[in-house]
Amino acid sequence: MIKNIITQLKNKLFLVAYSGGLDSTVLLHQLIIAKKTIPDIKIRAIHINHNLTSFSQKWIKHCKKYCEKNKIPLIVKNIFFDEQINNTEEKLRIKRYNIIYNNLLLKEVLLTGHHMNDQCETFFLSLKRGSGPTGLSSMSFKTMLGDKKIIRPFLNKTRKELEFLANYHHLNWIQDFSNFNTNYDRNYIRHKIIPELEKRWPFFLKNCFRTIKICQKETILLNNFLLEKIQNFVQSDNSLNIKTFKNIKKDMCTALIRRWIALQQIKMPSYKNIECIYDQIIFSRVDANPKIKIEKNEIRRYKQSLYFIKTQPIVKNTFLFWHKKNNKLFLPNDLGYLVQNDQGISLPKPKKSELINIRFQYEGKILILGRNKTRKIKKIWQEKNIPPWLRNQIPLLFYNDDFISALGVFIVDIKHKNKETWKISWQNDLKPTNKKFLFY
Repeated sequence: MIKNIITQLKNKLFLVAYSGGLDSTVLLHQLIIAKKTIPDIKIRAIHINHNLTSFSQKWIKHCKKYCEKNKIPLIVKNIFFDEQINNTEEKLRIKRYNIIYNNLLLKEVLLTGHHMNDQCETFFLSLKRGSGPTGLSSMSFKTMLGDKKIIRPFLNKTRKELEFLANYHHLNWIQDFSNFNTNYDRNYIRHKIIPELEKRWPFFLKNCFRTIKICQKETILLNNFLLEKIQNFVQSDNSLNIKTFKNIKKDMCTALIRRWIALQQIKMPSYKNIECIYDQIIFSRVDANPKIKIEKNEIRRYKQSLYFIKTQPIVKNTFLFWHKKNNKLFLPNDLGYLVQNDQGISLPKPKKSELINIRFQYEGKILILGRNKTRKIKKIWQEKNIPPWLRNQIPLLFYNDDFISALGVFIVDIKHKNKETWKISWQNDLKPTNKKFLFY
Protein backbone atom coordinates (compact mmCIF):
# COMPACT_ATOMS: atom_id res chain seq x y z
CA MET A 1 0.00 0.00 0.00
CA ILE A 2 2.58 2.59 1.14
CA LYS A 3 5.17 1.19 -1.26
CA ASN A 4 2.88 1.90 -4.24
CA ILE A 5 2.35 5.49 -3.06
CA ILE A 6 6.10 6.07 -2.65
CA THR A 7 6.71 4.69 -6.14
CA GLN A 8 4.03 6.95 -7.65
CA LEU A 9 5.27 10.04 -5.79
CA LYS A 10 8.89 9.48 -6.82
CA ASN A 11 9.78 11.14 -3.53
CA LYS A 12 12.66 10.32 -1.21
CA LEU A 13 11.96 12.38 1.93
CA PHE A 14 9.02 11.74 4.28
CA LEU A 15 7.96 13.21 7.62
CA VAL A 16 5.34 11.22 9.56
CA ALA A 17 2.96 13.01 11.92
CA TYR A 18 3.43 10.50 14.75
CA SER A 19 1.14 10.79 17.76
CA GLY A 20 1.81 7.22 18.86
CA GLY A 21 -1.85 6.32 18.33
CA LEU A 22 -3.16 3.49 16.17
CA ASP A 23 -3.24 5.16 12.76
CA SER A 24 0.14 6.93 12.92
CA THR A 25 1.78 3.80 14.38
CA VAL A 26 0.53 1.67 11.48
CA LEU A 27 1.61 4.38 9.03
CA LEU A 28 5.15 4.59 10.43
CA HIS A 29 5.42 0.79 10.52
CA GLN A 30 4.32 0.54 6.88
CA LEU A 31 7.04 3.02 5.91
CA ILE A 32 9.66 1.05 7.84
CA ILE A 33 8.63 -2.09 5.92
CA ALA A 34 8.75 -0.16 2.62
CA LYS A 35 12.27 1.08 3.37
CA LYS A 36 13.54 -2.50 3.34
CA THR A 37 12.80 -2.73 -0.38
CA ILE A 38 13.30 1.00 -1.17
CA PRO A 39 16.41 1.74 0.94
CA ASP A 40 17.09 5.22 -0.48
CA ILE A 41 13.97 6.81 1.10
CA LYS A 42 14.54 8.85 4.25
CA ILE A 43 11.97 8.79 7.06
CA ARG A 44 11.59 11.17 9.97
CA ALA A 45 8.78 11.49 12.52
CA ILE A 46 7.39 14.41 14.48
CA HIS A 47 5.46 14.15 17.74
CA ILE A 48 3.47 17.13 18.99
CA ASN A 49 2.90 17.15 22.74
CA HIS A 50 -0.24 19.18 23.50
CA ASN A 51 0.43 19.13 27.27
CA LEU A 52 -3.26 18.49 27.97
CA THR A 53 -2.81 15.32 30.05
CA SER A 54 -0.54 13.90 32.72
CA PHE A 55 0.21 10.99 30.35
CA SER A 56 1.94 13.21 27.78
CA GLN A 57 5.49 12.49 29.02
CA LYS A 58 4.75 8.76 29.00
CA TRP A 59 3.59 9.05 25.38
CA ILE A 60 6.79 10.89 24.40
CA LYS A 61 8.86 8.06 25.91
CA HIS A 62 6.78 5.50 23.98
CA CYS A 63 7.35 7.34 20.68
CA LYS A 64 11.07 7.82 21.35
CA LYS A 65 11.52 4.15 22.21
CA TYR A 66 9.79 2.98 19.02
CA CYS A 67 11.72 5.42 16.82
CA GLU A 68 15.08 4.57 18.44
CA LYS A 69 14.38 0.87 17.93
CA ASN A 70 13.74 1.45 14.23
CA LYS A 71 16.41 4.15 13.77
CA ILE A 72 13.89 6.85 12.85
CA PRO A 73 14.88 10.45 13.75
CA LEU A 74 12.12 11.89 15.98
CA ILE A 75 11.29 15.56 16.49
CA VAL A 76 9.36 16.35 19.69
CA LYS A 77 7.62 19.73 19.93
CA ASN A 78 5.40 21.17 22.67
CA ILE A 79 2.21 23.19 22.53
CA PHE A 80 1.13 25.08 25.65
CA PHE A 81 -2.47 26.13 25.38
CA ASP A 82 -5.07 27.88 27.51
CA GLU A 83 -8.02 25.47 27.73
CA GLN A 84 -10.31 28.40 28.55
CA ILE A 85 -10.05 29.65 24.96
CA ASN A 86 -13.02 28.81 22.76
CA ASN A 87 -12.74 26.41 19.82
CA THR A 88 -9.77 24.59 21.36
CA GLU A 89 -9.78 21.78 18.77
CA GLU A 90 -9.44 24.18 15.83
CA LYS A 91 -6.80 26.36 17.56
CA LEU A 92 -4.72 23.29 18.44
CA ARG A 93 -4.98 22.01 14.87
CA ILE A 94 -3.72 25.33 13.50
CA LYS A 95 -0.81 25.43 15.98
CA ARG A 96 0.04 21.81 15.25
CA TYR A 97 0.21 22.32 11.49
CA ASN A 98 2.26 25.52 11.86
CA ILE A 99 4.83 23.62 13.93
CA ILE A 100 4.92 20.75 11.45
CA TYR A 101 5.29 23.13 8.50
CA ASN A 102 8.24 24.88 10.15
CA ASN A 103 9.97 21.50 10.62
CA LEU A 104 9.47 20.17 7.10
CA LEU A 105 12.61 20.00 4.99
CA LEU A 106 12.81 21.13 1.38
CA LYS A 107 11.02 18.56 -0.83
CA GLU A 108 9.96 16.56 2.25
CA VAL A 109 6.39 15.22 2.12
CA LEU A 110 4.20 15.10 5.23
CA LEU A 111 2.34 11.82 5.76
CA THR A 112 -0.63 11.62 8.14
CA GLY A 113 -2.63 8.60 9.30
CA HIS A 114 -6.13 9.98 8.66
CA HIS A 115 -8.49 7.15 7.70
CA MET A 116 -12.04 6.67 6.43
CA ASN A 117 -13.60 7.11 9.87
CA ASP A 118 -11.81 10.46 10.29
CA GLN A 119 -13.05 11.44 6.83
CA CYS A 120 -16.64 10.62 7.73
CA GLU A 121 -16.37 12.56 11.02
CA THR A 122 -15.07 15.59 9.10
CA PHE A 123 -18.02 15.25 6.72
CA PHE A 124 -20.47 15.37 9.65
CA LEU A 125 -18.70 18.38 11.18
CA SER A 126 -19.07 20.16 7.84
CA LEU A 127 -22.79 19.26 7.76
CA LYS A 128 -23.15 20.71 11.25
CA ARG A 129 -21.59 24.00 10.07
CA GLY A 130 -23.90 24.14 7.04
CA SER A 131 -21.02 23.81 4.56
CA GLY A 132 -21.46 23.55 0.81
CA PRO A 133 -19.80 21.07 -1.59
CA THR A 134 -16.29 22.39 -0.84
CA GLY A 135 -16.66 21.80 2.90
CA LEU A 136 -18.36 18.45 2.34
CA SER A 137 -15.36 17.39 0.24
CA SER A 138 -13.61 16.97 3.60
CA MET A 139 -9.95 15.85 3.36
CA SER A 140 -8.14 15.09 0.13
CA PHE A 141 -5.70 12.24 -0.43
CA LYS A 142 -3.16 14.86 -1.50
CA THR A 143 -3.19 18.53 -0.56
CA MET A 144 -0.79 21.38 0.10
CA LEU A 145 0.41 22.85 3.39
CA GLY A 146 1.76 26.16 2.17
CA ASP A 147 4.27 25.05 -0.45
CA LYS A 148 4.67 21.54 1.03
CA LYS A 149 2.71 18.36 0.18
CA ILE A 150 0.50 16.42 2.59
CA ILE A 151 -0.39 12.83 1.69
CA ARG A 152 -3.05 10.83 3.57
CA PRO A 153 -2.48 7.21 2.43
CA PHE A 154 -5.20 5.62 4.63
CA LEU A 155 -8.23 7.69 3.58
CA ASN A 156 -9.76 4.66 1.83
CA LYS A 157 -9.11 2.38 4.86
CA THR A 158 -11.40 2.04 7.88
CA ARG A 159 -10.19 2.13 11.46
CA LYS A 160 -11.07 -1.60 11.74
CA GLU A 161 -8.75 -2.36 8.83
CA LEU A 162 -5.91 -0.46 10.54
CA GLU A 163 -6.59 -2.32 13.80
CA PHE A 164 -6.30 -5.60 11.91
CA LEU A 165 -2.92 -4.52 10.48
CA ALA A 166 -1.68 -3.38 13.89
CA ASN A 167 -2.64 -6.64 15.57
CA TYR A 168 -1.24 -8.72 12.69
CA HIS A 169 2.18 -7.07 13.12
CA HIS A 170 1.93 -7.12 16.97
CA LEU A 171 2.20 -3.33 17.21
CA ASN A 172 1.70 -1.39 20.45
CA TRP A 173 0.06 2.00 20.36
CA ILE A 174 -1.05 4.77 22.71
CA GLN A 175 -4.66 5.01 23.77
CA ASP A 176 -5.56 8.68 24.33
CA PHE A 177 -8.55 8.58 26.67
CA SER A 178 -9.47 12.17 25.81
CA ASN A 179 -10.66 10.69 22.48
CA PHE A 180 -13.61 9.25 24.45
CA ASN A 181 -14.66 12.66 25.83
CA THR A 182 -17.92 13.27 23.96
CA ASN A 183 -17.94 16.95 24.96
CA TYR A 184 -15.78 17.38 21.87
CA ASP A 185 -17.85 17.45 18.67
CA ARG A 186 -15.64 15.02 16.77
CA ASN A 187 -15.69 12.48 19.62
CA TYR A 188 -19.47 12.78 19.91
CA ILE A 189 -19.82 11.96 16.21
CA ARG A 190 -17.25 9.14 16.55
CA HIS A 191 -18.83 7.39 19.54
CA LYS A 192 -22.50 8.37 19.45
CA ILE A 193 -23.50 8.96 15.84
CA ILE A 194 -21.46 6.77 13.50
CA PRO A 195 -21.80 3.49 15.50
CA GLU A 196 -25.59 3.83 15.42
CA LEU A 197 -25.58 4.50 11.69
CA GLU A 198 -23.33 1.49 11.06
CA LYS A 199 -25.65 -0.75 13.09
CA ARG A 200 -28.53 0.27 10.86
CA TRP A 201 -26.54 0.43 7.59
CA PRO A 202 -23.30 -1.64 7.71
CA PHE A 203 -21.97 0.00 4.54
CA PHE A 204 -22.62 3.54 5.76
CA LEU A 205 -18.93 4.51 6.08
CA LYS A 206 -18.09 3.41 2.56
CA ASN A 207 -21.18 5.15 1.14
CA CYS A 208 -20.28 8.30 3.06
CA PHE A 209 -16.78 8.07 1.57
CA ARG A 210 -18.31 7.73 -1.90
CA THR A 211 -20.40 10.88 -1.35
CA ILE A 212 -17.27 12.75 -0.29
CA LYS A 213 -15.49 11.63 -3.47
CA ILE A 214 -18.43 12.88 -5.56
CA CYS A 215 -18.32 16.25 -3.74
CA GLN A 216 -14.58 16.45 -4.38
CA LYS A 217 -15.00 15.81 -8.10
CA GLU A 218 -17.86 18.32 -8.37
CA THR A 219 -15.80 20.90 -6.46
CA ILE A 220 -12.80 20.38 -8.77
CA LEU A 221 -15.02 20.85 -11.84
CA LEU A 222 -16.60 23.99 -10.36
CA ASN A 223 -13.23 25.44 -9.33
CA ASN A 224 -11.78 24.82 -12.78
CA PHE A 225 -14.75 26.58 -14.36
CA LEU A 226 -14.52 29.51 -11.92
CA LEU A 227 -10.75 29.78 -12.27
CA GLU A 228 -11.19 30.31 -16.00
CA LYS A 229 -14.11 32.68 -15.48
CA ILE A 230 -12.47 34.79 -12.79
CA GLN A 231 -9.55 35.75 -15.05
CA ASN A 232 -11.96 38.28 -16.57
CA PHE A 233 -12.44 39.96 -13.17
CA VAL A 234 -9.11 39.79 -11.32
CA GLN A 235 -7.00 42.85 -12.10
CA SER A 236 -3.22 43.23 -12.22
CA ASP A 237 -3.13 44.49 -8.61
CA ASN A 238 -5.08 41.38 -7.45
CA SER A 239 -8.27 43.36 -6.85
CA LEU A 240 -11.64 42.05 -8.04
CA ASN A 241 -13.45 44.17 -10.61
CA ILE A 242 -17.12 44.29 -9.56
CA LYS A 243 -18.27 46.87 -12.10
CA THR A 244 -20.66 44.43 -13.79
CA PHE A 245 -21.66 42.41 -10.71
CA LYS A 246 -25.03 44.12 -10.42
CA ASN A 247 -25.91 42.67 -13.83
CA ILE A 248 -24.83 39.13 -12.92
CA LYS A 249 -26.92 36.63 -10.94
CA LYS A 250 -26.17 36.56 -7.22
CA ASP A 251 -25.14 32.87 -7.20
CA MET A 252 -22.50 33.50 -9.85
CA CYS A 253 -21.25 36.63 -8.04
CA THR A 254 -20.86 34.85 -4.70
CA ALA A 255 -19.12 31.93 -6.43
CA LEU A 256 -16.67 34.36 -8.05
CA ILE A 257 -16.05 36.08 -4.71
CA ARG A 258 -15.34 32.70 -3.07
CA ARG A 259 -12.92 31.78 -5.85
CA TRP A 260 -11.17 35.16 -5.54
CA ILE A 261 -10.80 34.70 -1.77
CA ALA A 262 -9.47 31.17 -2.35
CA LEU A 263 -6.67 32.75 -4.42
CA GLN A 264 -5.55 34.59 -1.26
CA GLN A 265 -4.68 31.23 0.34
CA ILE A 266 -6.56 31.73 3.60
CA LYS A 267 -9.15 29.57 5.29
CA MET A 268 -12.37 29.93 3.33
CA PRO A 269 -15.00 32.01 5.20
CA SER A 270 -18.53 30.70 5.60
CA TYR A 271 -21.22 31.13 2.96
CA LYS A 272 -22.87 33.61 5.34
CA ASN A 273 -19.76 35.82 5.24
CA ILE A 274 -19.63 35.59 1.45
CA GLU A 275 -23.24 36.73 1.29
CA CYS A 276 -22.39 39.64 3.62
CA ILE A 277 -19.64 40.71 1.20
CA TYR A 278 -22.17 40.60 -1.62
CA ASP A 279 -24.99 42.38 0.22
CA GLN A 280 -23.09 44.87 2.38
CA ILE A 281 -20.12 45.78 0.18
CA ILE A 282 -21.14 45.42 -3.45
CA PHE A 283 -24.59 46.94 -2.87
CA SER A 284 -23.64 49.60 -0.32
CA ARG A 285 -23.84 53.31 -1.12
CA VAL A 286 -21.40 54.63 -3.71
CA ASP A 287 -19.84 57.02 -1.15
CA ALA A 288 -19.69 54.39 1.63
CA ASN A 289 -16.46 52.87 2.93
CA PRO A 290 -17.59 49.31 3.78
CA LYS A 291 -15.34 46.54 5.08
CA ILE A 292 -15.70 42.97 6.33
CA LYS A 293 -13.05 41.35 8.50
CA ILE A 294 -11.83 37.82 7.75
CA GLU A 295 -9.33 36.60 10.33
CA LYS A 296 -6.47 39.16 10.24
CA ASN A 297 -7.55 40.52 6.88
CA GLU A 298 -10.21 42.79 5.46
CA ILE A 299 -12.30 42.90 2.31
CA ARG A 300 -12.65 46.53 1.25
CA ARG A 301 -14.28 48.27 -1.68
CA TYR A 302 -12.75 51.20 -3.46
CA LYS A 303 -14.58 52.63 -6.42
CA GLN A 304 -15.62 49.58 -8.45
CA SER A 305 -13.20 47.00 -7.10
CA LEU A 306 -12.83 44.73 -4.08
CA TYR A 307 -9.48 44.59 -2.29
CA PHE A 308 -8.12 41.93 0.02
CA ILE A 309 -5.81 43.62 2.52
CA LYS A 310 -4.06 42.72 5.74
CA THR A 311 -5.54 44.51 8.76
CA GLN A 312 -3.04 47.13 9.92
CA PRO A 313 -2.63 48.56 13.43
CA ILE A 314 -3.97 52.09 13.74
CA VAL A 315 -1.15 54.65 13.51
CA LYS A 316 -3.15 57.82 12.82
CA ASN A 317 -2.47 59.17 16.35
CA THR A 318 1.28 58.39 16.16
CA PHE A 319 3.61 61.40 16.45
CA LEU A 320 7.35 60.99 15.63
CA PHE A 321 10.17 63.53 16.01
CA TRP A 322 13.12 63.37 13.65
CA HIS A 323 15.82 65.01 15.77
CA LYS A 324 18.84 63.50 14.01
CA LYS A 325 17.99 64.08 10.39
CA ASN A 326 21.29 62.60 9.20
CA ASN A 327 20.09 59.24 10.56
CA LYS A 328 17.26 57.08 9.28
CA LEU A 329 13.88 57.59 10.94
CA PHE A 330 12.13 54.22 11.28
CA LEU A 331 8.36 54.31 10.98
CA PRO A 332 5.85 52.17 12.91
CA ASN A 333 3.69 49.39 11.48
CA ASP A 334 6.44 48.08 9.17
CA LEU A 335 6.09 51.21 7.03
CA GLY A 336 9.82 51.39 6.37
CA TYR A 337 11.96 54.43 7.10
CA LEU A 338 12.78 57.99 6.02
CA VAL A 339 16.29 58.87 4.93
CA GLN A 340 18.00 61.97 3.58
CA ASN A 341 19.60 61.16 0.20
CA ASP A 342 19.94 62.38 -3.40
CA GLN A 343 17.18 60.10 -4.69
CA GLY A 344 14.49 61.69 -2.54
CA ILE A 345 11.86 64.34 -3.12
CA SER A 346 13.17 67.93 -2.97
CA LEU A 347 11.63 69.94 -0.10
CA PRO A 348 12.26 73.26 1.67
CA LYS A 349 14.93 72.70 4.29
CA PRO A 350 13.75 73.18 7.91
CA LYS A 351 15.27 75.97 9.98
CA LYS A 352 17.42 75.02 12.95
CA SER A 353 14.67 76.19 15.32
CA GLU A 354 12.00 74.00 13.65
CA LEU A 355 11.12 70.57 14.96
CA ILE A 356 10.80 67.99 12.19
CA ASN A 357 7.94 65.64 13.00
CA ILE A 358 5.95 62.92 11.26
CA ARG A 359 2.22 62.40 11.66
CA PHE A 360 -0.28 60.11 9.96
CA GLN A 361 -3.45 62.16 10.02
CA TYR A 362 -4.55 65.59 8.89
CA GLU A 363 -7.96 67.17 8.47
CA GLY A 364 -8.81 70.38 6.68
CA LYS A 365 -7.98 72.31 3.53
CA ILE A 366 -4.51 72.61 1.98
CA LEU A 367 -2.89 74.22 -1.03
CA ILE A 368 -0.77 71.85 -3.10
CA LEU A 369 2.35 73.22 -4.78
CA GLY A 370 1.49 74.34 -8.32
CA ARG A 371 -2.19 74.92 -7.56
CA ASN A 372 -4.00 78.22 -7.02
CA LYS A 373 -6.90 76.94 -4.94
CA THR A 374 -7.14 75.11 -1.62
CA ARG A 375 -8.97 71.79 -1.39
CA LYS A 376 -9.96 69.44 1.41
CA ILE A 377 -7.30 66.79 1.91
CA LYS A 378 -9.95 64.09 1.50
CA LYS A 379 -10.57 65.33 -2.05
CA ILE A 380 -6.85 65.31 -2.78
CA TRP A 381 -6.53 61.68 -1.59
CA GLN A 382 -9.40 60.81 -3.91
CA GLU A 383 -7.82 62.72 -6.79
CA LYS A 384 -4.56 60.81 -6.26
CA ASN A 385 -6.49 57.51 -6.15
CA ILE A 386 -5.33 56.71 -2.60
CA PRO A 387 -7.92 54.40 -0.97
CA PRO A 388 -9.09 55.12 2.60
CA TRP A 389 -7.07 52.29 4.23
CA LEU A 390 -3.77 53.66 2.86
CA ARG A 391 -4.34 57.30 3.77
CA ASN A 392 -3.32 56.83 7.40
CA GLN A 393 -0.28 54.78 6.40
CA ILE A 394 1.43 57.60 4.49
CA PRO A 395 3.91 59.69 6.56
CA LEU A 396 3.01 63.37 6.71
CA LEU A 397 5.99 65.69 7.18
CA PHE A 398 5.63 68.71 9.49
CA TYR A 399 7.98 71.48 10.60
CA ASN A 400 6.59 72.46 14.00
CA ASP A 401 2.87 72.58 13.12
CA ASP A 402 3.33 73.48 9.47
CA PHE A 403 2.25 70.70 7.09
CA ILE A 404 5.01 70.29 4.46
CA SER A 405 4.32 67.10 2.49
CA ALA A 406 2.53 63.80 2.25
CA LEU A 407 5.71 61.99 1.33
CA GLY A 408 5.59 60.41 -2.08
CA VAL A 409 2.18 61.90 -2.88
CA PHE A 410 2.15 65.72 -2.78
CA ILE A 411 3.94 68.84 -1.46
CA VAL A 412 2.10 71.61 0.36
CA ASP A 413 2.62 75.20 -0.82
CA ILE A 414 3.40 76.99 2.46
CA LYS A 415 5.66 79.78 1.08
CA HIS A 416 8.46 78.60 3.37
CA LYS A 417 10.98 81.40 3.80
CA ASN A 418 14.02 79.09 3.63
CA LYS A 419 15.16 78.87 -0.02
CA GLU A 420 17.52 75.97 0.74
CA THR A 421 16.28 72.48 -0.02
CA TRP A 422 16.96 68.92 1.10
CA LYS A 423 15.88 65.59 -0.30
CA ILE A 424 13.96 62.90 1.63
CA SER A 425 13.29 59.34 0.49
CA TRP A 426 10.58 57.14 1.97
CA GLN A 427 11.85 53.57 1.70
CA ASN A 428 8.91 51.22 2.17
CA ASP A 429 7.20 48.01 1.14
CA LEU A 430 3.77 49.62 1.05
CA LYS A 431 2.26 48.26 -2.12
CA PRO A 432 -0.37 50.43 -3.78
CA THR A 433 -3.45 48.33 -4.44
CA ASN A 434 -4.35 50.28 -7.55
CA LYS A 435 -2.03 50.67 -10.51
CA LYS A 436 -3.36 54.23 -10.98
CA PHE A 437 -1.96 55.52 -7.67
CA LEU A 438 0.13 58.60 -8.36
CA PHE A 439 3.10 57.90 -6.09
CA TYR A 440 6.10 59.95 -7.16
